[in-house]
Amino acid sequence: MLLTAAPLMATAQKQQRTIKSAKSEKTATQKRISDATKKLSDNQKQTEQSLRQLNLLRGEIDQKESQIAATRQQVEQINGEIRLAEDSIRLLDAKLDALKESYKKALRKLQTSRGFTDELSYIFSSRSFREAYARIRYVRQFGEWRKRKTQEIRRATENIKNKRQQLSQLQSQRQSSLNALSLDQAQLLARRDEAGKLHSQLEADGKSLKQALDKEKLRLRNIDTEISRMIEAERREKERREAERRERERKAREEQKRKDAEKRKQKQSTPAPSKSSPGKSSPKTEPAKPAQPTPKAPSPKAPINNSDPDAVMTRRFEDARGSMLFPVASPYRIIGKYGSVAGQPSSTGIEIILDGTDTARAIFDGTVSRIFQNHDGNYSVMVRHGAYITVFYNISSPAVKAGSAIKAGQSVGKVGVDPRYGKPMLHFEIRKGSQTLNPQSWVK
Repeated sequence: MLLTAAPLMATAQKQQRTIKSAKSEKTATQKRISDATKKLSDNQKQTEQSLRQLNLLRGEIDQKESQIAATRQQVEQINGEIRLAEDSIRLLDAKLDALKESYKKALRKLQTSRGFTDELSYIFSSRSFREAYARIRYVRQFGEWRKRKTQEIRRATENIKNKRQQLSQLQSQRQSSLNALSLDQAQLLARRDEAGKLHSQLEADGKSLKQALDKEKLRLRNIDTEISRMIEAERREKERREAERRERERKAREEQKRKDAEKRKQKQSTPAPSKSSPGKSSPKTEPAKPAQPTPKAPSPKAPINNSDPDAVMTRRFEDARGSMLFPVASPYRIIGKYGSVAGQPSSTGIEIILDGTDTARAIFDGTVSRIFQNHDGNYSVMVRHGAYITVFYNISSPAVKAGSAIKAGQSVGKVGVDPRYGKPMLHFEIRKGSQTLNPQSWVK
């Protein structure tokens, strides 16, 4: 019995160890899976965060490039003003030298020709009263001339002094602009280096980057789908209102025709009063013949107006291209450009981070055609400008109502905070029908 029990106990212990080790291996495997899943999730979040940071850096780089271009233009303008100031100073110096030389020559000529040291001796040396009177007049005129010349020399000297001060200010201003330009260029290079390193880091893990970009593409597609759906709904609503208007006009024309026909019928059925002589019996009147129905004249067709009822607004909007207001006040950063940009998903508008304000504004006069709620609870405001539409996406609190007129610069509403960036972000579009346009070509 003991010999039989021993192998059974050994077998049981072996099975127990096998089950225990299997459970341990299963637990270890589950932990590895959990750790790997967490690492993938953390890597995905880190990639998305890096991508957002790269977008912000690109916005800052674009902003710096605009500032550098503006500063360069300012320096060129100052250089032109400095050249003008230097030319003016040379001309004024030449004029002053000519005035001084003319004044010196006049004094030397007066002294040598008459041989006097002062005016009194010159007058009293006259040989007659008439000559003395002439010399008095001459001395007075000479004194006035000398005063005028002195004032001219003083004014010329003052002008030169002012021009030299202006030149000094311009040179100081140019130096400040050049210093600012140098600082902006250094910051731009640093930002570009930072963006390059970040981009290389993102490309190192291509799979996570692709997932992050796919997620961003899906977000932009959803925005485009929502806006397109609402523009189509607005088009159908406009067509419905137009059809109702035409139907009302048709019914009004038919009602007017019916009333005109009743008036004609009443006029034709009323007998004319008979004239009878006094004392004579009126002759028997024959029964009136039934009035023959007058043939209906063909009703004139309503003129067909194929012109755009908002053609004036459309033309005004087109004429203002490139000079319209930006949809937000400064400071801001464009972190997503229109169309296909290297390293970014294709977008039907521009995406703007608001750094100093949380309000969007109309870029041109128009009419608020529609306000609709997005899938995330915020709103989109559509402003119609004739055949064109501007769309403000991600408005948390609209400041306008559908159907109301709006002026350029008027508040459209507060922009919602994007949780990815922790700041207000506006998605802005310009469309003509279903065609999307680059907003940066229309605003200044």
